[in-house]
Amino acid sequence: MIFAFGFFQAQDVEELQEGFFFSETSKNFFRVDIKKPYDYYKVSSCSDEAQFIRAQFEGGDASFNRELFRYISAYVDKEIYVVNGTFFLHMDIDKAGKVTGLKITPRVDNSEGFLRDLKFAVGKIKKNWTPSKCNNVPVDSRIRIKLNFVTESIDV
Repeated sequence: MIFAFGFFQAQDVEELQEGFFFSETSKNFFRVDIKKPYDYYKVSSCSDEAQFIRAQFEGGDASFNRELFRYISAYVDKEIYVVNGTFFLHMDIDKAGKVTGLKITPRVDNSEGFLRDLKFAVGKIKKNWTPSKCNNVPVDSRIRIKLNFVTESIDV
């Protein structure tokens, strides 16, 4: 009976935290909300009548979110940066499913180090994408992912 009650409570907590990833250090509590769905831009050469299939990450969007947060946690130093706000990750996916372009916006004062570390973290993700297709022909495409960062600092 105790086990069953504890199990149901764990399920409630997990559902409440969906879409949020947490990482803690001795002084900072770091949260990244990776918004779903991603923004997929239809290729301009693909007409409205054509069948368009968006790029897919190996394992799906949830797998990409986990990988992205894992590398953000590993390579973005939470002791140096106190980041609050929304950033956009723009990724170009080529016909072979490789990430060929990576841009992070907006540019804000004194953010060069943070954006460099974030770009490095995203670049460490080695799984491929299935490219977008227009009428079953692979095409280059672009994806925009909204990341909302919240850092809470405490004095220890």
